[in-house]
Amino acid sequence: MKWLEDFLTLAQTRNFSQASSDRNITQPAFSRRIRALETWLGVSLFDRRSYPVTLTAEGRVFRDSAESILATLYANRTQLQETQIVHRPDLRIAAATTLNLNFIPNWLRRLEPQTGHLTTHIFTQNFHDMAQNLAEGEIDLVLQYSHSQVPLFVEASKFMTHVLTCEPMVLVSASARNGEPLHDPTRAGNRGGVFPYMGYSRDGYFAEVERILFARHAENGLVMQRLGESPISEVLKRMAISYGALTLLPESCAREAVNSGELVVVGDEDWQIPLEVRLYRARGSQRPAVKRVWDAIQNSNNQ
Repeated sequence: MKWLEDFLTLAQTRNFSQASSDRNITQPAFSRRIRALETWLGVSLFDRRSYPVTLTAEGRVFRDSAESILATLYANRTQLQETQIVHRPDLRIAAATTLNLNFIPNWLRRLEPQTGHLTTHIFTQNFHDMAQNLAEGEIDLVLQYSHSQVPLFVEASKFMTHVLTCEPMVLVSASARNGEPLHDPTRAGNRGGVFPYMGYSRDGYFAEVERILFARHAENGLVMQRLGESPISEVLKRMAISYGALTLLPESCAREAVNSGELVVVGDEDWQIPLEVRLYRARGSQRPAVKRVWDAIQNSNNQ
């Protein structure tokens, strides 16, 4: 369906830049999807030698088919949704795994006096898919961590945002039997040391946040020996405990393990990175439940 929608958008705008913007996707990714459709069909749909681009003869034939297919699919979806409307949750929320586990349940419960109880479907996606599905109305709200030096590239014209709270990312170490950290690169005597570390993979948002923190202390000559990596904080937490290593975690992710003595926070505030927890919604959303949540947040901010 996305290929067909991409094709019809480009057929209407005749401009790759405008069409990719309308579809809320980068132009290179949009071009790849058009190419993928053409490869699947085995024909060129657009004459790219002209500006603006024009439909080929095959493209004009396929446009009628694409419009008919999408019209039928959307009509069927509407009919099916009407029969299942009683089972649809009030809110569909996508968020980072750590926020799903450690923030959203209590946050929703605190809103209930103002919003009433809202049924929810809560899940995790990568941020690119979250933003696209939010723009297309497939989900209602997105919660994500944010740092001022690591922008999320969210278009202000399409989305509204609120800062819900702030929390630090903290450096933690697996603990020794005496409750002390197994590793502490923040101590003055550990300059130039080598430390076992569980780090963020490049496909994770926190990879750049991690880089910023360690660049801050580069003059200490510390070497973080990466024993493993993941984009997910919860995974790195368990790996750090199992392997007796260091890792960097949002404070809410580390809290339970710190309280139980499995992990120990090392370093002072200079070894922490401040984070915002941001809520996003599409500007055009008309769903009553979304408005109730947004109004409740604004009321709380005004108090």
